[in-house]
Amino acid sequence: MKLEKEIEEIISKSPLDFDPGHSKKTLEWVFKLKPDANEALQIAALAHDMERGITGITETYGLKDLSNIKEFKRQHAKRSADIIADLMKKHDYDEEIIKRVKFLVEKHDEGGDDEELNILMDADSIAYFDYHVAMYYEKNGPEKTKDKIKFIFEKISGRAKDIIKNLKYENQEIAKIVENAISKLK
Repeated sequence: MKLEKEIEEIISKSPLDFDPGHSKKTLEWVFKLKPDANEALQIAALAHDMERGITGITETYGLKDLSNIKEFKRQHAKRSADIIADLMKKHDYDEEIIKRVKFLVEKHDEGGDDEELNILMDADSIAYFDYHVAMYYEKNGPEKTKDKIKFIFEKISGRAKDIIKNLKYENQEIAKIVENAISKLK
C-alpha cells in the first residue's frame, strides 16, 4: 500500500523516536481488539500521530505540565486528521473513507459513541503502555509519567484497563510506577 509507506516515511521524521514503533503497535492492538478491522480503522491507527513528523510539535512544546493536555491533544489530533485526509486525497481514496479516517483520527483521544473510535482510542492507549511508557519515563521523569498514565487511564474502556493491568514490564521501576499510578485511580 503506497499510502502506508508514505505514512511511515512521515512518522519516521517525528522528533519522538518511539513514534514509528508506536504507530505500528497501535495497529497491532487494533487487530487484537478487532481482528476484522476495516481499512479506515487500519489507516487511522497508523496515521493518528503523524503530524509530529511534519510539525515536530510534541507534548513538551509549550506545556510546562500536563494541565492543558486535553486541549493540546485536540489540536494535535486535528492537525493529524487534516494531514491524513490531504494525503488520502492525493492517493485518490474515496471521499467516504477519507471522511471516516479523518473523524477517527480527529477524535482518537476522546472516544465517543462509535465502536471503531473507541477501539482506536483503546489501541493507542494500550500501545503507550505496551511499547513506550519506559521511553516516556526516561524523557519526562516520574511526575509527568504519572500524569500521563492518569490522563490515559481515565478515558479508556474497562477492557483496555484490564489489558493494561496485565502487561508485564522488564524494568521493575516502570512496573511500580504504572502499578502505583493505576492503583490510585481505582
